[in-house]
Amino acid sequence: MRVMFVDDEQRVLDGIERMLFALDRDWDVRFATSASEALVALETEPVDALVTDMRMPGMDGAELLERVQTRWPATLRILLSGQTDQDAAFRALRVAHRFLSKPCEGSVLIGAVERFALLEALLGNEELRRVLGGIDNLPAAPRVFAELWQTLSGAEQDVAYAATVIARDPALSAKVLHLANSAFMRRGASIDDIHTAVTRIGVAMLRTLVLATEVFTNRGTEEATNELQRRALMASMMARRMTVARADGEVAATAALLADVGQLIPDIAGLCRRVPPLNGHSVTHAEMGAYLLGLWGLPMAIVEAVAHHHAPARVAQHEFGPIAVVHVAVALVNGDEVDEVLLRQLGVIDALPGWRLTAKAIYVDAHL
Repeated sequence: MRVMFVDDEQRVLDGIERMLFALDRDWDVRFATSASEALVALETEPVDALVTDMRMPGMDGAELLERVQTRWPATLRILLSGQTDQDAAFRALRVAHRFLSKPCEGSVLIGAVERFALLEALLGNEELRRVLGGIDNLPAAPRVFAELWQTLSGAEQDVAYAATVIARDPALSAKVLHLANSAFMRRGASIDDIHTAVTRIGVAMLRTLVLATEVFTNRGTEEATNELQRRALMASMMARRMTVARADGEVAATAALLADVGQLIPDIAGLCRRVPPLNGHSVTHAEMGAYLLGLWGLPMAIVEAVAHHHAPARVAQHEFGPIAVVHVAVALVNGDEVDEVLLRQLGVIDALPGWRLTAKAIYVDAHL
């Protein structure tokens, strides 16, 4: 793994070098104290990942990443920015794969780069990296979802704060209220305030709804996007029903929601034709979407389930885990064939008739 760190403060780079030495990472690491120095070094030898500070004299981090995207689109682009840099960092939304807040703990920084290495191991394809990396209007990483995930993932889940975050976005607030008052969630009187709506929906469903809203908003034609979002939410609900009380239920529900996110990528059909086969099979929107999720930093269990949901038998499985769950949930919602051979092998074929009935009930509720 070849990684370059760019910061105009030498002491920051020295600290990163000491941290990497202490953690004994087997990386080929380079350092640069300016964007121009980094570009010169990259011309000599490109890197797999570039981590840059936002605020630097002369050329800032946003412009550096823009040039890297044009010249070396396969390079992972990570931007470090402080709270005072947010307006400037907004310019980098089109070109940065990941945003990390400053100050950034060493473990977080290392984890972001290592997650990329795991992604390469799963979907390693140079042309896939180059094709996706060169697109300047990929769907942006869901930022409200990231904030809520951190807020609601701890032992003490702050529902009141979650409601405050939701209330900042009128469109998102409307969707939360709509779901809380839907036939799917209806229990008692109607609800007209965000806090009560959040409480009724529950933490897990709230995260799903927020993620769907951010990912599917303003993508392509409104009608097609709305239908894609509706089916995504239905698939997520289906996966959640199939994994009640299971530890991996949240992984399966999130992966089912995002299973077809690759369809949001501009000219996805043409891009898939440009990428050579991956491990002996043609690349589809499933692999493209999974790679995008990996760049966003979602857990590899979700990335893997998304990548293989059309053909779950490609992966050796000994239990009915997230990959198979997402396959069934998405197939039933979309009216596609289910891999019954795999379900027999996993010992869950008898549950399929009940799952079909559940899918029909969710479909009716979603279209009321």
